[in-house]
Amino acid sequence: MKHISILGSGWLGTPLAENLIDKGYYVKGSTTTLAKMNILEEHKIKPYHINLYEDNIQFLDPFIGNAELLIITIPPIRNEPTPTYADNFKKLIPYLHKHNIKNVIMMSSVSVYAPQKEEITENNQLFSTEPTAVQIREAEDVLLNEAGINTCILRLGGLFSEDRRPVDYIVRREILDNPELPINMIHLDDIITLSSAIIDKGFSGNHIYNIVSPKYTSRLDYYAQEAEKHKLTLPPLGENNSDFYKKISGNKIAEVTNLSYKF
Repeated sequence: MKHISILGSGWLGTPLAENLIDKGYYVKGSTTTLAKMNILEEHKIKPYHINLYEDNIQFLDPFIGNAELLIITIPPIRNEPTPTYADNFKKLIPYLHKHNIKNVIMMSSVSVYAPQKEEITENNQLFSTEPTAVQIREAEDVLLNEAGINTCILRLGGLFSEDRRPVDYIVRREILDNPELPINMIHLDDIITLSSAIIDKGFSGNHIYNIVSPKYTSRLDYYAQEAEKHKLTLPPLGENNSDFYKKISGNKIAEVTNLSYKF
């Protein structure tokens, strides 16, 4: 897979593209913002202006054409009056077949899982009924159920990086709720390392992987480390509600790629 198209050149899509370009891949990237086209070019990403939500899809043909892999990083819109996330994925299907694209990676979310007492692996079938989680699952199914396409779903934990710090929001709250419950986080660098390893390795058939760091024992453990790193003060600790217990294993992708989580 030497030619890759990344639908969504944002917080994840752009650095992932840069990593792949450094490895010798030719990468096209889409953006919904015309002003960002030059920025993508500066990063050696071939830019295309595409917005599935607004049916701005006139450039899908050249964007998808000649690609050996499509990576989708676009998220759903929260509280959308009429959910369109899965419908937007359906718009891609004719173009995938037209250009004979056999491999697709979707950046999904572990929010699709319902809280439960057992550790959650990729074999789990107990899913959340929250509206956004339902949208994500429906979009996953558009790809997983499409004949002739190999789909790899990467379900990401809570996102963080040096410039994306969930702790900044926590310190503004009155309490840190559920301090002893598990937390399922993933650093940008680990997402890039593990997903690019899957790309290098290649895949056939459908696959689902959780990408969640094993390095944090609880919400308090994670936020305390982040607060110390950034010299912040956490709010008082609240109570624990076991109804929200959700511990997700990201071991499978580490075993398949023979890599360890850094963060």
